[in-house]
This record gives sequence, C-alpha cells and structure tokens, in this order.
Amino acid sequence: MDVRSNYSRLSARQQTGDNDQVWQEFYTEDIVRRISGLDPLAGRDACRRQVQDFLDGLKAPQTIEQLTLAFDDENKVSVIEYDQSFSHKTHGDITQRITMVQRWREDQIYDETIYVMRRDHD
Repeated sequence: MDVRSNYSRLSARQQTGDNDQVWQEFYTEDIVRRISGLDPLAGRDACRRQVQDFLDGLKAPQTIEQLTLAFDDENKVSVIEYDQSFSHKTHGDITQRITMVQRWREDQIYDETIYVMRRDHD
C-alpha cells in the first residue's frame, strides 16, 4: 500500500479516539519516537503511554490546523505539519507548530521524529 493510503487509514482510525488500536495497527512494536526537547522513546507501549498521558491531561479538546502533507513512496516517508493549540493540566496553555516525519515499513511506522516549535510569543 502507498504511504498516502496508509496515512489516510491512520488518520481515520485516530478520529475514532481508539488510541490503543491506532498504536497496535499502525506502529511497529520496535518504534523509535523522537520529540524535540525530550529523550527518545523506544517501543510501542512506551510511545502509546506517552500519548495517552498527554491526552489524559488535556483540559479541553485541542485544536489542530493541518498545514502541509507530503508523501514519498520511494523512501516510504510521510511529512505532516500542523499548528496545535491546547490547554493542559501540566503544561498550561500552549500554541505550537509541529512537523512530523514518519518512516514506514510494511504499512506501519517504525520511526517517527516530531519537531516542536513553540508559537506562544508570536
């Protein structure tokens, strides 16, 4: 399956709110996830817990404005850029731009790098 189709399936599954199913279906067990400013995480369960902890701390639904989508089928890479705003119990009120680089293998993400650029002071 091409990267765009995989990403579309991933996005549709994310909309259901079933975080566990998203991780099971679309991420390899040995996923490596890097978020700027944080130590890398290895393993599906560690990454899933990190995302769930973030979601559990939201005070209200986050807003996301998608800016860019790019797909490279030859190298099995997707690049997603979006603006995100949220209010979080731990982090407070945040506005930031996210750029995600996802590398795919056998229809699952095995490497994900997330660049976070705070925009609170624009």
